[in-house]
Amino acid sequence: MNSVTTATVSLGAVTIGLGILAWHLTKWWKTGGKGGGPGAPGGGGRDPKALIPLLSSMSLGMIAITAAGGLIGTAAGFLLNSGSLIGNWSLTAATGTVTPEVTRSGLKALSPGGCALLCIYFVVCTALWKSGAKILKGKIAAGVTAGVMLGLSAGFSGMASVALVTITNTVGDKITGVVL
Repeated sequence: MNSVTTATVSLGAVTIGLGILAWHLTKWWKTGGKGGGPGAPGGGGRDPKALIPLLSSMSLGMIAITAAGGLIGTAAGFLLNSGSLIGNWSLTAATGTVTPEVTRSGLKALSPGGCALLCIYFVVCTALWKSGAKILKGKIAAGVTAGVMLGLSAGFSGMASVALVTITNTVGDKITGVVL
């Protein structure tokens, strides 16, 4: 059984992931709540808690793309491949540039306990998505998509994914009692 994903990420997929993140951060910044816009004292009343659905679902996507297979890993791989195709076409059509692969080397694999925790986290996010309002559903879907697109990249988001996978493995192994 393969324990490491064989998925690769292209510049087009990373561009889509960063675009989704930029879109949501810009909306959060611009509509920061009471207190005005960017020049207002105290950050314009922006509540960091408003980013929790997006960032927590991004974490799910980053962890899910490291799954070697199964339903979650296969779905994440399909989403990544679709994003790579669309992103590569978009970059080539818009700018005429080439879209190289930007997959980080030395991919981190999920341990059995990490996989169990991924399944639990998936259930929690699915329950939140099912019970949430339309805007929450959109943030969760966008976050998972961005996380999948950014999770294997060689850039900063890829380093964040390595940290997330390490934490997932450690906590999952401790909770489930897996000793390797």
